[in-house]
Amino acid sequence: MRIILGIGLTLALLGIGSQVSEAASCQNLFSQCSARCENNPKGETKAKCTSDHCAPKLASCRKSGCWTEGQNYGGGTTCNLTK
Repeated sequence: MRIILGIGLTLALLGIGSQVSEAASCQNLFSQCSARCENNPKGETKAKCTSDHCAPKLASCRKSGCWTEGQNYGGGTTCNLTK
């Protein structure tokens, strides 16, 4: 019985995760990046950080559908994003 419940819970969580990634977009991640620029580790202004760091990532994401986080945020890549 526990095995069946465990499998059901795992499948439910996978379903939720796929819905989140389907709803994600390049623009949403750009907005998140821009918000992180408020207190960036380099001490740059938000405008400089956004134009130098986030804008090129947005342009790349709109071509590829993938966004790669900066090293300060794990460096992970998220793909299949709405361009």
